Amino acid sequence: MESLGKRLARVREFRHLSQPALAERTGLKVQNISRIETGQREHVRSDTLCRLAEALHCSTDYLVGRSDEIEPPTKRSRPGKAARVG
Repeated sequence: MESLGKRLARVREFRHLSQPALAERTGLKVQNISRIETGQREHVRSDTLCRLAEALHCSTDYLVGRSDEIEPPTKRSRPGKAARVG
């Protein structure tokens, strides 16, 4: 299974973002992003993971290896209530 760091780097490059640009979008330090990508920091808080996913327009499932789809699933519209009969 691919590491969080490799997946993070892949989607960041897929979105044509530099580490400084991602840092600016997330409010994280460039050093933290670099450490995650190089595997020097393996444990990442859930709020940090969510900020990365949101900034990269991907799912947290992709980043942690539970999905291979970079693009997040589109939201399905909810069906309306059926009209009353009678």
